[in-house]
Order: sequence, then C-alpha cells, then structure tokens
Amino acid sequence: MKRVRYFAGAALLLLFPSTFAAGTNAPPRTAVPTVTNAPLTWVEVKAEEMDQRGLQPTGKELLAEEGAKWRHAQTPHFVMHFAASEGTNFAWKVAVQSEFFYRYISQELGGAEDHYPCRSHIFTFRNETRWKKFLKTVPDVSKWSYSFAQGLCMFLQQGENAKRQSDVLAHEMTHLMVNHFIVGHPPLWLNEGVAEYYGEFGLSEFRGLKRHPGSVFKSGGLREPMTLERLFAIEKYPGDEKEVFKLYATSKYFVGFLMIKKPHEKFPGFLVDMSNGMPALEALQKHYDFPDLATAQKEFTRFYH
Repeated sequence: MKRVRYFAGAALLLLFPSTFAAGTNAPPRTAVPTVTNAPLTWVEVKAEEMDQRGLQPTGKELLAEEGAKWRHAQTPHFVMHFAASEGTNFAWKVAVQSEFFYRYISQELGGAEDHYPCRSHIFTFRNETRWKKFLKTVPDVSKWSYSFAQGLCMFLQQGENAKRQSDVLAHEMTHLMVNHFIVGHPPLWLNEGVAEYYGEFGLSEFRGLKRHPGSVFKSGGLREPMTLERLFAIEKYPGDEKEVFKLYATSKYFVGFLMIKKPHEKFPGFLVDMSNGMPALEALQKHYDFPDLATAQKEFTRFYH
C-alpha cells in the first residue's frame, strides 16, 4: 500500500539548524523562497509501482543486486531510493533540497522547460562501506568521489556533517538539473563551473539567505588560475589533484564573471550553444561581444585580481 506524507517547508529548521542561529556573521537574511514553503509530497511505493523511465543502467543494476533491500518514495520530480535498514530521514532531507533546486535552476535558466517527462532517481547511501563497495562496480567514476550524477540518476553518500552534505548535494543536483533542462552536453569546464556557481548561490537561497557576489568572488580570491585557453581545451579531468582544484576554481570564477559582469539573461543562451558544440570563442563573441580570446582573458583577469 502507498504511504503518502506531506512535509512543510518549515522543517528546514531541522535540516539546517545552525543556519538559523542568531549572532552569526552570515549575510542578511531574506524570506525563504516560496518554493521551499510548499509541502513536500512523499509517496512510498513498491518497486513495480515507481516511475522507472529515468533509470540508468547503473541504477537498474543496483536495484537488481541479490539481497538488495531498497525502499522507494516518489516526490513530484524524483524517485528516492534508500536502504530499508537506514530509514527515511536522510532521503527525505535530500528530497526537500532536491525539489527546491529543480525549481530554482529552472527559474535561473529563464524558465527552462524539462525535456524529460519522467522523474530523476536519487540513490542515497548512509553507510560508507556500502558506498565504497558500490564505487568498485562503477569503473568510470573516481574512487574518491563523494557523489556523482549520471544522466537522470544521482548517487549520493551522506556527508560527515550537514554543511558538507548540503554542499555536495547542491553541486550534484545542479548537474542533474542541467541534464533535465538543457539539450546536449556542456563542456567539462562549463559543466563544473555552473555546478559550482549555482551550488553556491542556490544553496544560500534554499537556506533563506542572500549571498552578495562580492562575498563569494573576492578580489585576489582566485589563486593560480588556469588561462582561458587552457580551461577551454580541457576534455577530461586532470590526473593531478592540484590541477583538478584549478579547474573547479577557475571554472566557477569564469561563470561568476559572466553572471555578474555581463547581462544575466544572456547566460542561458550561452549555455545552450556551448552544450550543443559551439566553440567557446564563437559563443563568447555571439552572446557577450568579445572580439577575441585575449580581450575576454583581460577582462576576466581584472575581475579576479
């Protein structure tokens, strides 16, 4: 039998209690966005009753494992999968934040429409041993991964604390939402830059806070950045951890530069064209009127120095 539960957005206090504590140095608060105040519909279903259309091969294999005991719950845009022995608490928290990000990213991308008439699937892992065992079965994912998105599926390990947990979910949820709202595949640097940017500001919105761009993109805050020429040429993650950090940091700052210093409404079109294979310089010329890469580099350098 299906079990239907409704959770009000006020329960965010339970998810991030420290966020609402008085006497912190957090930015000024604003009202929590309306989307988080709407009740969350949580319907527990049997495996044969759930929306299976968005399942990827990795997810299907997980559900089919011998001895696997998964429970399933559906929200408006997601199917949550969680171990029967781990309870609903973590999966529900993930669902609350995920539903917010679905609406937030759509709005940020100019009211983008979902290209898939099905729910995404989120598999949660509260046990580190289970997570590491699972990673061994996914050869194309780094063993240091804390979570990852694959098509319309996301696989998420519970963080060691609430902040780490919500940061990781915000980043990976952005990847998942880009897969829903954008046709094509953004290049690596743009995919990570968008996830870092929206993960930062979307999470603040979710917590009911307003982050000033200056508090995130500080002068001198980007150390040892990659050049744009190098950034745009990267097709796979570097093997060196330091280079991976440079990739993420430079990508985040460049997306921030385009969002803050250029008309915000131009970014969705830029993202769509880049996701459909347009070269970076051509897309920058089309949407932001940069005559050449050197000019873009000069303005970007001025932004982060």
